[in-house]
Amino acid sequence: MLRAGVIGCGYWGPNIIRNIDALPNVELTYIADLDSNQLESIKKKFPYVNTTTNYRDIIKDSSIDLVFIVTPVSTHYSFAKEALVSGKHVFVEKPLTDGSKTSLELCQLAESKNLVLMVGHTFVYSSAVRKMKEIIDTGEIGDVLYITSNRLNLGLYQNDINVLWDLAPHDISIVSYLLNGEIINVEAYGQRTVNPNLVDTAFLNLTFSNGEKVYIMNSWLYPEKIRKMVVVGTKGNIVYDDMEPENKVKVFNKHVELTCDKNGKYSYNYAQGGEYAPELVLREALFVELSHFADCVLNNQEPLTSGRKGLNVVKVLEKSDMLLNL
Repeated sequence: MLRAGVIGCGYWGPNIIRNIDALPNVELTYIADLDSNQLESIKKKFPYVNTTTNYRDIIKDSSIDLVFIVTPVSTHYSFAKEALVSGKHVFVEKPLTDGSKTSLELCQLAESKNLVLMVGHTFVYSSAVRKMKEIIDTGEIGDVLYITSNRLNLGLYQNDINVLWDLAPHDISIVSYLLNGEIINVEAYGQRTVNPNLVDTAFLNLTFSNGEKVYIMNSWLYPEKIRKMVVVGTKGNIVYDDMEPENKVKVFNKHVELTCDKNGKYSYNYAQGGEYAPELVLREALFVELSHFADCVLNNQEPLTSGRKGLNVVKVLEKSDMLLNL
């Protein structure tokens, strides 16, 4: 039985806490937050858990095996470093840190101490994204040509990060999981619409080593909540709409073939196949993710969304910042 402590129980923290409490091989032991009122509310739901306003009570507790960091991005590095130095396995919500140097340092520290460092890229553990990966890997839609992803809403504006750091980690982690390659080129465009110091609408274009292109749009200034990704292949397409209550994934057996006759004249053949919605095993992605973290600790395995994978995401975000500020 692993013993766990959670640092941060604000917006996302209660979801982490609820799922940790449901894990069969983890005992939720300690919760820390600066907001005593929030702690009191959590205590009512989990009266058997210790609470504190000093996160170091968790770090210094020798009985704690796992530390979950669910705090603002600017605090990730310092909290995670303290936990790793104290010999704890660490789960950090996305993104890993606010810079590649600090992310790399955490990865190297975890590796030197043989500790598990995992980043909370939750969508990678969703049944919809797993099904997309399965379809792509079987070759059903042929070679992937490009992927588009739109993650849009009205707000919520963040105080310490721009829209790409807030939303793009989801998109980058998903496409990195779907495509077996390395991101070799990054292009970023954005605008500061409401706050002159904060990019709130941005476009991120990625090129992978196998030639696939990825086009991402993120915005806090959009009238509708949209969470949609389209994978275009040589033989078919996948549409993933996370706002759909049931058929989140649809496969379209449609594509275009180009032919050229002996006179050099081109013609286009449109294959208009059918479409279907594959059956998904509906499990809460966050529970699957946290179960995976515990299993990796117990079996000394590298997580699917390891610190190194989180570092790669931070490198893309850091590069995008540089381009947005040119």
